[in-house]
Amino acid sequence: MNVERISHMATNHLMERVSERSKSDACAIGSCAVRSVEVTAPSTTANLGPGFDVFGLAHDTFLDTVEIEVTSQNKIEVEVTGVDSSFVSCDSSKNTAGVVANSLVKRLPTGCGLRIRVNKGIPVSKGLGSSGASAAACAFGLNRIMGLGLSSDQMIQLAARGEIASAGSPHADNVAASILGGFTIIQSYDPFHVIGLSPPANLRVALAIPDVLTTEKKTEYARAVLPKLVSIEKMVHNVGQASSMIVGILSGDLDLIGRSMIDVVVEPERARFVPGYWKVKESALAAGAAGVAISGAGPAMIAVVDEKKVPVIRVAEAMKEEFEAEGIGCRAFASKPAKGATIVQER
Repeated sequence: MNVERISHMATNHLMERVSERSKSDACAIGSCAVRSVEVTAPSTTANLGPGFDVFGLAHDTFLDTVEIEVTSQNKIEVEVTGVDSSFVSCDSSKNTAGVVANSLVKRLPTGCGLRIRVNKGIPVSKGLGSSGASAAACAFGLNRIMGLGLSSDQMIQLAARGEIASAGSPHADNVAASILGGFTIIQSYDPFHVIGLSPPANLRVALAIPDVLTTEKKTEYARAVLPKLVSIEKMVHNVGQASSMIVGILSGDLDLIGRSMIDVVVEPERARFVPGYWKVKESALAAGAAGVAISGAGPAMIAVVDEKKVPVIRVAEAMKEEFEAEGIGCRAFASKPAKGATIVQER
C-alpha cells in the first residue's frame, strides 16, 4: 500500500472523528466568543534532499496570513490577495484553505458558514510551501474557532487534506513544518505521527528563487514524474543520509547536516526542471554552504549555512549570480528557521 493511499485513509478517518465532534458542539460554535481569528504561517522547505514526504523545515523568509470569520451564510467564501494571488483560486473546492474549511463545515447545521481571507506572502509554485501554509493557517485557526481541541498530529492531518487541491494527494511534509515550526519528521502516515525538532541555533537558510515559469499544478506534475520503483542501493543510500541528517540536527553538527542533503531518488528527476542546477549547487558550496538541495518541488534552491563560518547572504547571492549567468532572473534571501502557525488576533 503506497503512502498516498495510506494518507487518504488516515485523513478520512480523522474527518469522521472531527465531524462527530463538530456535530455535538454545534450550539457552542454558534455562540462562541471567538468568532474570527487571524493566523500567520511560515514558508517551508520539504525534503531537504533525502527526506521526500518526510522532512520539512520552516523558515522566516515569507508568511501567509489567513483571516477566518464565522458568518450566518450557509457557504464557504474565499478571498485571496497578495503575492501571486491571481494564480490562486477563490473556489473553496480548489483552494487549499477552502478545502480544509469544507472538510469541517459541510456537516455543520444549515446557516453556518465561513469567510476566509487569504493574504499571500509566500510566492506560488516555487517550492516554498505556499499552498501548505494557507492550509496550515486555516486548520490552526478553525481548531481555535470551533474549539475542536485537535492535537498537533490531527491539525497537521487536517491541513494535509487541503494539499489535495494543489498536489493531488494529502502529503504532510510542508504543512507539518508550517504548523509546528522548526524541523519536522513525518514518522508515520498510518498511524499518523509527526516529530518536531529544534534546529541548531547557528543554522541559517540561503534561498535562491529563480524566475522560472512552472506548469499549472506544478507540484502534482513534479510528483508524477518520480520513479515508481527504487533499487535497494538507492534506498540504502537515502536511509543513511536521512538518518545522518537527524543526527546532525540533534547534535548541532551543521557539516553533517549539509553532507546529508544528497538524494539519489527524487532530486535527480527534478533537477532537469531547474536551469543551471549543478552550477548553482557548486557555486553555493564554493561560497561556504554546508549543503544544498532543491526546495520541495522547486525551482527554488535552498542552502544550509553555518552563520558562525560564513554570512548566509554570501551564499544566497552566489546562487543568484549563477542563475543569472544562465540567463535566469533570480531573487536571493537570507533567513533562519521559523516558529510555526501563530494566532495574531482573535475576536
